[in-house]
Amino acid sequence: MSAQDKVHDVIIIGGGPAGLMCAFYCGTSGIKPMILEALDFLGGQSAALYPEKPVYDVPGIIECTGQELADTLTEQVMQIEPHVEFNQSVEEMKHIDGVWNLICKSGKVFKTKAMVVATGKGAFSPIRLGVPGEDEYAGKGLTYSVKHISDYKGKDILIVGGGDSAMDWTCTLKDVAKSVTLIHRRDGFKAHIGAVNQVKAMAEAKEINMFIPYEIKKIEGAGKVEKVTVFNNQTNEEKAFPVQSIIICAGFRPTTDALKKWGLELNEKGMIVTNEICKTNQSGIFAVGDATEYIGKRHLIVMEFGEAASAAGAVSTYIYGKGKGGAEWWAGPKKKKTGNVETNRDDDSQKQPVGAK
Repeated sequence: MSAQDKVHDVIIIGGGPAGLMCAFYCGTSGIKPMILEALDFLGGQSAALYPEKPVYDVPGIIECTGQELADTLTEQVMQIEPHVEFNQSVEEMKHIDGVWNLICKSGKVFKTKAMVVATGKGAFSPIRLGVPGEDEYAGKGLTYSVKHISDYKGKDILIVGGGDSAMDWTCTLKDVAKSVTLIHRRDGFKAHIGAVNQVKAMAEAKEINMFIPYEIKKIEGAGKVEKVTVFNNQTNEEKAFPVQSIIICAGFRPTTDALKKWGLELNEKGMIVTNEICKTNQSGIFAVGDATEYIGKRHLIVMEFGEAASAAGAVSTYIYGKGKGGAEWWAGPKKKKTGNVETNRDDDSQKQPVGAK
């Protein structure tokens, strides 16, 4: 039976960190999940936009890159053998006789009893500042994300923003670039206080330049970014200096057309409204990750993982009833590691320290 003929228990829309972990937790509940991914690889924004960005807030991992996180999560979820369809963007949803029909841009139609929306920021577009030269120099030294740290080696860089991404890239690129200048339009920052204090200490030590409250006035250059003028939005004092790269970290704005077509309730920011167990306003549709918002929500990977577990449990209850689960329980990998002892699940008597001959 083909993937289109079968009625799946659950389809997860999006193969980023939240979607991957939701698929994993579905597998541990005995549910065989299907993942629909719009790109031709798994990992979502971590792999697509920030493959070399350091990640520090994953429990048990002191530091890894976005690509390393994506690779590890993919390896983990593949143990439950989910069915994955790449290059599939869901255009429309129809509820027919108790079954959700997901109609993709490719023309394929997939059927499911329940679904989890984990589109993350893949359905988002970067917030533009609207300053002179922004559109002209986009892709010519001006960008909204960092893919390869090596691209900034030896350059004068301007970073714009006051959130976590702005702080992270300031810390990461200061030892790579010739110079790093950070500007923010207000005195307050949205980033974690620890990261803000670290950046302020770097500025006091003259390791970076930091100007607040400053904004971009204009960008100049012969076919590429070469110079920027910034201004103090309280005193109108101006500063002009050479830069070869501008990284705008103003956040992302959701593209809500698809979500509206799906009939999901959205808040004023265009985020999916969910309750404590990731339910949306549509029966059988749950949502996790960066596409959602609720009281107390923080857009951290660790919260996405918690939402993924909650959604998987809610899907299991929705399909099978409370305290029950599917028939395809996953008993764990063939080999497990406990402390410094590696054990083969097929023969627990054969135990030996990892690395022993």
